[in-house]
Amino acid sequence: MNAAPLGWRAHILMNLRLAAPLIIGQLATIGIWTSDVVAMGNLDTTSLAAGSLAARYFQPMFFLALGISLAVGPLVAQGLGAGDQRQVRRAFRQGLVIAATLGMATIPLLFIGEEVLILIGQDPELARLAKPFLLWSGFGMPFMFVAFVLRQFLISYERPVPQVIAVIITLIINIGLNEVFAKGLGPAPEMGLAGIALATSISYFLLAVGLVVYIGTTSPFSDGEPFRRIWVMDWAITLRLLRIGVPIGLTIVAEAGMFIAATLMIGLFGTAALSAAAIANQISAIAFMIPIAMATASTIRIGHYAGAEDRANLFRSAGSTMVIAIAATMLTTAILLIWPEFLVGLFLDHDDPLFAEVMYVAVPLMLLTALYQLPDGVQAIAISVLRGVNDTRLPGLIAIASFWIPGIALGAVLGFAFEWGAVGVWSGLAIGLSVAAMLLTLRMMLALRRIRAGGHILSA
Repeated sequence: MNAAPLGWRAHILMNLRLAAPLIIGQLATIGIWTSDVVAMGNLDTTSLAAGSLAARYFQPMFFLALGISLAVGPLVAQGLGAGDQRQVRRAFRQGLVIAATLGMATIPLLFIGEEVLILIGQDPELARLAKPFLLWSGFGMPFMFVAFVLRQFLISYERPVPQVIAVIITLIINIGLNEVFAKGLGPAPEMGLAGIALATSISYFLLAVGLVVYIGTTSPFSDGEPFRRIWVMDWAITLRLLRIGVPIGLTIVAEAGMFIAATLMIGLFGTAALSAAAIANQISAIAFMIPIAMATASTIRIGHYAGAEDRANLFRSAGSTMVIAIAATMLTTAILLIWPEFLVGLFLDHDDPLFAEVMYVAVPLMLLTALYQLPDGVQAIAISVLRGVNDTRLPGLIAIASFWIPGIALGAVLGFAFEWGAVGVWSGLAIGLSVAAMLLTLRMMLALRRIRAGGHILSA
């Protein structure tokens, strides 16, 4: 029998209580890459452009693995809500297997990165400089992807603080190692971009090992023996994870790919434009950590209610998260509109010869970034609610179509045919995200209406 429905205020507070540490954790996560971007910029503008280009190359694999790991969260949460420890253990175990497999498969793709970047029309010199960064990044990919699953497992118990602390420690380690390996402090050789990649690989290795030890030794996570028979394949749960997770991964790849494609197109306008796009993209990613943390909290809490078949609280949890996200994204919009020059300046050496040119391109991109904060947050929450009930296929198609047809296609037309340059390409992002927000919100409302009326809760 379901518990009595909680009030809207209670749901808002519960969502905030779970989302608040997740926001810190997400900011620390993006802080790892942000510290890398800052370290690149401190080398010089060309290194920033080359490192950003390298990151754009491997990010589709990164986000695919992230998306599949996000399927672990709701499945574990549903198992916890239903009191089914076997499902909890199976989902976690197979999530680790998939993550490690994807990480190993990514390594050879990074080793041919220079050739692929040249093949798609990028500056050969930037591609050459990006090669060592890609090589050293490859060694950290399996540990990075495994860490995604380990963190989802902890969050599913609605106890996110341990993984937040772990990520903050990882951020601090990464900042220190960036200095050591990029500049050659102490006995370490000066490695430049390659050193920044090595620092990140070591940091994620330490994060993965630390989380494994914590989960295996700490209650309540260790109570269900999560690593028992870790070597045994469970094809049924693997297929279920892939059926739910691949659409999530492709959706994230599509959104990230929209930004990657926009950055690559803007790169055709020169090194300064590419650096400006990299900075605007990074600031956008930082701002997005707030709604994505709320979305993660929403998916987990809705997964618990779905497992318990608690329809009323599921509906109210979804609505309260959307209210919080709208308020938060309006605040980030105001911040980006008020201080665009200051925020861009944080990523640049003011004595760099391209400083003025990068700033000239970056500030209009920042203003557009401010305008799409609200739709970006709304679409993130809408799709997270649907993930909580395993509805990922059609929402994934909606998101992919929105991001790439009105998003990238229209941005290309505005940027090149109408000669709006980088501003035209970035305008397409705002349009694509707005279309996605409208369509995914409609899909969410239809799903919630079905659930409230007594229809089936889980879609897969």
